[in-house]
Parts: sequence; structure tokens; C-alpha cells
Amino acid sequence: MRGRLIISRFALLTGLPPKTLRYYDEIGLLRPEAVDDQTGYRAYSAAQIDLAVRIRHWRALGLPIDDIRTLIQQPGRAPEVLRAHEQRLSAEIADRQQALAHLRHLLQETPMNYRLDQLPDRQCLTIRTVLQPPHYEVIPQALQALMHHVRQRGYQPAAPSFFIHHADAAGPGSLVEVCVPVEGADLRPEGRIEVRTLGGGAAFIGRFVGPYDQTGAAYTQVVEEALRRGLSVSGVTAEFYVRSVPHTPNPQEYETDIAFYLTGHT
Repeated sequence: MRGRLIISRFALLTGLPPKTLRYYDEIGLLRPEAVDDQTGYRAYSAAQIDLAVRIRHWRALGLPIDDIRTLIQQPGRAPEVLRAHEQRLSAEIADRQQALAHLRHLLQETPMNYRLDQLPDRQCLTIRTVLQPPHYEVIPQALQALMHHVRQRGYQPAAPSFFIHHADAAGPGSLVEVCVPVEGADLRPEGRIEVRTLGGGAAFIGRFVGPYDQTGAAYTQVVEEALRRGLSVSGVTAEFYVRSVPHTPNPQEYETDIAFYLTGHT
């Protein structure tokens, strides 16, 4: 074994722990120059230091073992292998940055001001439609049609407008009812616009501040808080547009009440 380096010495010189060196030997990535037949001790040569250090650097870059094996056995493919790894790293970085942005948003977001409330019955002009995510445009389209009808008829709206997501299944989509509360007695339906008195009920509500395209995550937060409090949700939800387009041009300032109707509460 003279002129050779025992595994502990080789580990010190290369920065690869003995456990890692044993693993690389087992998978055939970096075999010792010799193994003592009687003791099983591994010994390396000084000439192997360069390769061991390169392997350590490649692993530090996150290169998979199979790619490192290719670099060792087919050095001419190094540009191809490294470019492919660069693309993987870029995709991973983009994913991590997105996750970091979401985390920062969660850390900075304002409390949702949860509350239990008894929602009143409401006289509304409504449009019932089927929602099939990700086609959420049916909601603003229905709301626009309702507001046009309100202005055309000279009705007095009683803000805020809202929509109810019913628990009933309706084929591949789900039934939603877009609603504009109105005052007065002389209300008339027209086409798909109905005049309905929607029953209220007990609800657990959280107020979300921010653009509409981020309310999806708010639903999860509200229902988790409701369940944490031991409340029983019915599956029927509603969104009340407390502060929206007519009030501010900045979507970051929109305020939406996310309501989960409850069972067993009066």
C-alpha cells in the first residue's frame, strides 16, 4: 500500500467524506486504486485527487450522478450535459422565486377579519349559470348584464353585488347565481334575468383584500379557519364585492367577503 492514500487521508485532501467515497465505490463512480484483501481497506492514488475534486464540484452544482458518469466516461459531451443542467436549474430557480413571492405575500397580507354573521334575506335580480373552471368569465359577464338591466329600468341597487356558488352538481360544471340586490316592489324579470328573494342564514366570513384572481387561495384559508373553530360548512359559498371596480381603480384595494354558509347554526 506504499505510495497510496488511505481513505481518511484521501477524504481530507479531496473534501469528500469517507462515507461518500464508499458510496461512490459501490456505484462504480470513483473506485479506489486498491482494496486490501485481508482488511478491506480502500486506498487511493494521488492521481485520483483531481477527479475526486471535480466530482465534488459537479455535485455542488447539483449535477445528478448519471450526468457525472457521462462527464467522466464521455468528456466530449460536457457542453451538452452542462447546458441541459443549466436549463433545469433555471426552471427550478423560477419555481423557487414564484414560491418565495407567494410566501412573502402571505407574510405581508392583512388579517382576513373573520366573523360569524347571520346573512339576511335579499331581494335580487339574478342570473343562474354554470361555472366550468378555468372559465370564470361567466361571472363578470352575468354581472355586467344585470347592471345594464338595473340602469335601463332605473332600479335602485342595494350594494354589494355578490354571487352564490350552490352545492348542487350540474354536469361537468357547478351552478352559480350572480346577484344584484335591488330595492323596490315593481321588479320585472327579463330573458335569463330572474327576480328572486334569496334566503340568508348563518355564515362564516373572511374579508380578502386584493385582486379577484387571487381569491381562490382565500377560500382555502376561510374554510380551514371555519373547520379549526369546529364549524360545520354546508358547501354553499358566496362572494360579496364590498369594494370593487366602482370604488377604486387599484385591484390591490379590492375587498371581497368570502362567505361559507353553515349548518346547525341559527
